Amino acid sequence: MSADSGMTAYDVAGLMKDRRVGSVIVVDKQGKPLGIITERDMIKRVCLEKIAPSRIALEDIMSSPLFTIMSYDSIDTASRLMTKNRLKHLVVLEADNRIAGMLSVSDITRHLAKILLDDYKRYRSLRFALDLS
Repeated sequence: MSADSGMTAYDVAGLMKDRRVGSVIVVDKQGKPLGIITERDMIKRVCLEKIAPSRIALEDIMSSPLFTIMSYDSIDTASRLMTKNRLKHLVVLEADNRIAGMLSVSDITRHLAKILLDDYKRYRSLRFALDLS
């Protein structure tokens, strides 16, 4: 999900609510990613500052520079970058620098949980076969 840099915090809050997402990529007029706005940014930089959201430009509250990863990079590379920089989201780019999507800590957790479950099922099946012998 992305938002044009000309939008306000109020506009983005509505998008986040309607689309049920916790973060939005801020892009310029050409679609180039500039930064990210998260629910945490909205709380810290809008709600707690007691400023009308309709008067706050996205550039004033977005986190920037934006950390990105290429779509061909590994989960291991992504998780190391996220851990090193204490990130919860990474923007995923295609080879031509178009936005492919966003990767979250939850996405990585789901992926690793599936791998662990598959390994457990495989191990359990082998154990069962060994017990029959």
